[in-house]
Amino acid sequence: MLSGRWEPVAAICTVAVVGLVTGLTVPLVSLRLSSGGASSALIGTAAALPAVGILAAVMCLGPLTWRWRVKPLLVTGMLGSAVSTGLLAVTDDVPVWLVLRFAGGVFAGLLLVLGETWINAVTAEATRGRWIALYTSVFTLCQVSGPGLLALFGSTAQWSLLVAVLTHVPGIALLAAVSCRIDAFKAGKPAAAWTFARAAPTIALAVLMFSFFDSAVLALLPLYGMAHGHAEAVAVLMVGAVFAGDALLQVPLGWWADHVDRRRLHVGCAVLVLLLALAMPLLLGVSVLTWPALVVLGAAAGGVYTLGLVRIGQDFTDDELVDANAGATVLWALGSLVGPLIGSAAANLLPPDGLMLALAAVTALFLTAAVAEFRAPARLSR
Repeated sequence: MLSGRWEPVAAICTVAVVGLVTGLTVPLVSLRLSSGGASSALIGTAAALPAVGILAAVMCLGPLTWRWRVKPLLVTGMLGSAVSTGLLAVTDDVPVWLVLRFAGGVFAGLLLVLGETWINAVTAEATRGRWIALYTSVFTLCQVSGPGLLALFGSTAQWSLLVAVLTHVPGIALLAAVSCRIDAFKAGKPAAAWTFARAAPTIALAVLMFSFFDSAVLALLPLYGMAHGHAEAVAVLMVGAVFAGDALLQVPLGWWADHVDRRRLHVGCAVLVLLLALAMPLLLGVSVLTWPALVVLGAAAGGVYTLGLVRIGQDFTDDELVDANAGATVLWALGSLVGPLIGSAAANLLPPDGLMLALAAVTALFLTAAVAEFRAPARLSR
């Protein structure tokens, strides 16, 4: 049995596969359905089903953790994720694909809630920012590796799915070899996850803001760039610049969070997102400023999420930590569902800058809650 020092590494490996599987299978299934002549409604349904599965997993988390320990649930999530991903390679039956997308979301929900709880529970307060930042960086790198595999092997080859399945092996091996200090943690009733937003509204809005940003940027930023006169290839690279900033600058930000007031840094990241979103129409017209601005935008938005997770570990403990992470996962799934819808509606109503105005509005909502928290800095009520 490996020592407890390996627990954060095992937890990161456990959750990181969700990023790779999501980044690969969402566009892969969409492309295959499109090539088969599927309607846009069916393609949209397939894309939304993983988020629905995540919500279902969170709602069932209480009974699951009362019946079984955390470690077997994590192993089940890893094996289920690997199987549901691999089966996409052996069938062309659309109804089966839809079932597999929902099942993949269920297993992803288990891994996200329990994995993030594990990371937060076993990291020391003095280094929590760095560990959470490392996790979010690895998750983002895995997420953007999915489209990379798709570009390398194509949507018709099965090699990308095989690679995704094999990436589960290190996580399963570490789970088998390492102790798990949260093994006895229990989640509350399903309603306990929903009370997270009332107990920690600022942190809840941070998660919602980033999930909105993440899904809307991935889906709509290329269209936004093209609306400002950039070629399609350049507009697609803009998404890469945003996620590069998110992935590469979180660890320095996490180190900074371990040495300064985390609430103030949290607000600072959001202010930067707000200013860049409002200034983006001007920045896109100056090429020397466009790319640094997109990188910093991704870093600042990712920082809002990273610091939200850090503060969950700071303000919640033991079984409450499971419920807090469950609540955060629900909000992440909801933000991922509504992000493209609200972003596209804003782009249609306020062309060509509706996307950035919508992002600015969501960020302003978070900042309003953060300012209210500063005015009433009492300890969170649980």
